[in-house]
Amino acid sequence: MSGVKIRFIEAGYTQHLEAIALRGGRFAKIRFPASVAVIEHPKRGIFLFDTGYSQRFHEQTRHFPNRFYSLITPVTIPPEQTAAAQIRSWGIPAGDVRGVVLSHFHADHVAGASDFVKAKYLYRKSAYDAVKNLSAWGGVKAGFLRGLLPADFEARSQALTDDQFTARFASGTAEASVFRTGYDLFGDGSVVAVDLPGHAVGQLGLYVQAGDGRRYLLAADACWDQRSYQELRPPHSITKLLFSDWDQYMGTLSKLNQLSKAAPEIKIVPCHCEKTLEGLHDHATHSAAE
Repeated sequence: MSGVKIRFIEAGYTQHLEAIALRGGRFAKIRFPASVAVIEHPKRGIFLFDTGYSQRFHEQTRHFPNRFYSLITPVTIPPEQTAAAQIRSWGIPAGDVRGVVLSHFHADHVAGASDFVKAKYLYRKSAYDAVKNLSAWGGVKAGFLRGLLPADFEARSQALTDDQFTARFASGTAEASVFRTGYDLFGDGSVVAVDLPGHAVGQLGLYVQAGDGRRYLLAADACWDQRSYQELRPPHSITKLLFSDWDQYMGTLSKLNQLSKAAPEIKIVPCHCEKTLEGLHDHATHSAAE
C-alpha cells in the first residue's frame, strides 16, 4: 500500500439548471460544489487537486468585464469554506501545502491558488499557454481571471509537457487500456496525472491509489454529473460554446464510461457532482483519521 490518504472538501458552490449539466435533466436549479481533493503522501507531504473558490473571486469580479463572469455564474463562498480555511481547521497551515495540481484554469479551480504561498503549481503547459496572453474580455469568455493567480505563479510552477507523460499503468489493467500513460507525481504510482481533454485545453485528471486500497479518478470537469459517464449522457448542446473541443470531450466521456464498466471499484469523481461528493465525504474523512 502507498500510504496515501485523501479527503474531499467543498470550497464554495454555484447553481445552474440540471438540464445544462446533463442532457435530458430537469429544468430546476441544482448546486454545483467546487470540490478540492486533499492528498497526503507519507513522504512528499500534502498536495491539493484544484483549489475551489475564495473571496478573491468576488474581489476580481467587482468591475467589468470580469463582472460578467459573476453575473453568469453567481458564487457562494463563505470565508470559512475556502480550502485554506478548512484545512487550517484540521490543524494544517496553508503553508504546509507542498503542491497544487491545477486541472485547468477556470476560476472555480484556481480562485484559491494564492492562499498557498509555498506550494508548487503543476499543470499542463498547453492549458496555461491557452489563457496566459488573453485580453480581459478574452479571459472572461474563456473562464479565466488572471488576478486569481499569485504574482509569482510562473516562478513556482511546473508546466508539464508531453515528454513527461511517460508513466505506464500495469499491463492488462483497465487503467492501462483507457489512459496508457500519465505523469507520476511521486515516482511510486500512487498519484498519476492523466489527460482528460475537451472541456478545456490541457485539462488534467488525477488517478490516486490510496493507502486503504481504494482507487480514485479525480475527473475535474470531464463531466459534471455521475450519470453523465455512467449513461454516456453529455451536457446540453449549448455547452459546446464553452468547451475547447466537443469531439475530444465526448472521447474523454467515453473513456470514463469504459473505465467505470471495466473497473467499477475505481471511484470516478467529477468535481461538481454533489451526489458523488456526499458519498465520498464520510469514508474519506474516516480513512484520513485512521
